[in-house]
Amino acid sequence: MKVVIRQAAQDDLHRLAAWIAKDNLRAALDMVSRIREQINLLEVDGLEHRGRPGLVEATRELIERPYIMAYAVDEERREVTVLSIVHSARNR
Repeated sequence: MKVVIRQAAQDDLHRLAAWIAKDNLRAALDMVSRIREQINLLEVDGLEHRGRPGLVEATRELIERPYIMAYAVDEERREVTVLSIVHSARNR
């Protein structure tokens, strides 16, 4: 599967990294790395549906505590689109 990260999700990732980096740059880099690893696994055939069903219909969610990555799978196009990355405590 091809993985596409929407600009909104990229912006979410940059914001969360900046927020964490204010206190601990190493922790920010580690979190971004762990989130990217989770997203990269979606490229592997058969793993595109590994996340739980999402709050929004036709979406799925991966968890890298305390963050949630929402994504959609388009079987026909063989594409996964990462829609957003949010803190789990945030009102979605």
